[in-house]
Amino acid sequence: MKKYHLFLCLLFPAFAGKAQTSDNLVKISRDGKYGFSNAAGQEVIAPVYDSAGDFRYGAAPVRQKGRFGFVFANGKKSSLKYDSVWIRKGTYDHQPLLLTLLKGKKGLLDSTGKEIIKPMYEDLRDNKEGYTLVVLNGQYGLVNAKGKMVLKPVYDNVGLVANDNTVVYLDGKCGRVDLVKGKVLMTPYEKVGAFIEGLAWVRQDKKYGFINTKGELVIPIVYDWAGNFNEGLAAAASGGKYGFIDRNNQVVIPQKYDQSFVYKDGKGMVRLNGQIGYVDRSGKETWLQNTQVLESSVPIRRN
Repeated sequence: MKKYHLFLCLLFPAFAGKAQTSDNLVKISRDGKYGFSNAAGQEVIAPVYDSAGDFRYGAAPVRQKGRFGFVFANGKKSSLKYDSVWIRKGTYDHQPLLLTLLKGKKGLLDSTGKEIIKPMYEDLRDNKEGYTLVVLNGQYGLVNAKGKMVLKPVYDNVGLVANDNTVVYLDGKCGRVDLVKGKVLMTPYEKVGAFIEGLAWVRQDKKYGFINTKGELVIPIVYDWAGNFNEGLAAAASGGKYGFIDRNNQVVIPQKYDQSFVYKDGKGMVRLNGQIGYVDRSGKETWLQNTQVLESSVPIRRN
């Protein structure tokens, strides 16, 4: 019977949201080479590697003939051609990154070992909804989950993705990007929201207004704060008081509340003197009784 020296075993759950799971794997050594066996002592990955790291998220880094790659819990491996490889825990969507380094440039593999981003970038960072932020010559872009470049790395900064949309910043200007259509709308404003019902709020010098999908300013930048449109109305504040305006910049629900939120199902959510309630277009108010208002109990406001 062959004898193996057993080393520390560490196998975290495989990629979140994936069906791939496995038993714990134990590092083994024979004749100065490394592999892995399962908890029952059955050899899963033959000890043929010059060095091997521990399993994390279903993968382990290995070295053979001076080149690095990954092995996986199912016994398969990636290409062993890199100067270095490592696993970085993801910040968003709980997806770890299998990073590679070749000639000083970083790339990315998927959970099967397939190269989805060639090692040609200064840095790679995860973003939301499966997108990856890439950095080249100090500028930022985005690659989707299939490895397709959807936003060239020419921007000073790129925001978080939401519903396949994001914001970009370039030369002090802010733009809105539809990553599916590949449409970039740059604006002269310091910040721009998502297009909801064809309009997006914009901010300049701490004041808010709205633009249309052509970038035209259709509601002047005069409000202290503004939210997204929903059912034809948007929350807006002037002089420290909140209400709702329509697409024609008419105040439909008076700005007399301490806070206003989203208009939904024919009623706008508002707060006044510590009470949460609802008001419709006619001005009829309905207040929630015997409720204590906490910051976590109402929608989060945007600065």
